[in-house]
Amino acid sequence: MSVQFLMVSSGLSFITLAGALGGQSLADRVASVDDGAVSFHYTARAGVCGDGERYIRTGRSSYHGSFSNGYSMAPCVFGPVQVRLTVVDRGVTRVQFWVGALREREARDLGAVPAAEAARYLMTIAAQGTPAASSKAIFPAVLADSAIVWPTLLRIARDVDTRSNKTRQDAMFWLSRFASGAVVGRRNQPFEDEDDDRGDADEDLKVHAVFVLSQLRNGEGVPNLLEVARSNPSPRVRSHALFWLGQSGDPRAIALFEAVLRS
Repeated sequence: MSVQFLMVSSGLSFITLAGALGGQSLADRVASVDDGAVSFHYTARAGVCGDGERYIRTGRSSYHGSFSNGYSMAPCVFGPVQVRLTVVDRGVTRVQFWVGALREREARDLGAVPAAEAARYLMTIAAQGTPAASSKAIFPAVLADSAIVWPTLLRIARDVDTRSNKTRQDAMFWLSRFASGAVVGRRNQPFEDEDDDRGDADEDLKVHAVFVLSQLRNGEGVPNLLEVARSNPSPRVRSHALFWLGQSGDPRAIALFEAVLRS
């Protein structure tokens, strides 16, 4: 039996990355390669680990990768995010990324880069790349240590003209994670903490009610979820409502995410 999670490798459609940034920016260094593979690495957010090949874990128990029950899971190592790009005619055609101990990737290694710059580079692809490239670039940008990516996620979530539904839904998901973290005191931290889901019996019941609302068909529960996320006195209950709003894909939630993140 195989369990599938978010894949940590992605094929990017062609996008030219020769940007207007001056000096030796990451974009310039990648664009200087006509053809071949380029790798670089940067610091991951706290709580992010991986085995360097098959999976990435964020927070307590969220796994992203692809593996089967027959695979013996390797230890989760708290290490940098390592990215490998395939470049053709100075454009990126594929991006792969891992977390854990650094490994040779048969690529020209650019070494360590600032996490914030790596996140900006990847979010440029998310905001301007083709549909295949856009959604795949979001997750490694979110992984970058301390990087503030939610303003770009907001623009992507609202861009119905150039972004695909998949890209906008991915942006909404991560917006909900940043907003959920903010209401429980984890500003700019989208991954759950051990204390986030601890509460009394009354809160547990309300959290379950939020889940029930999220499962109603045709978005029937969204208005109530919006109200809970705005006004419930429990940060934990609000956090759960925000999370499920991100899963809903309903554009009415975007303004609420922005209000929470800008407060």
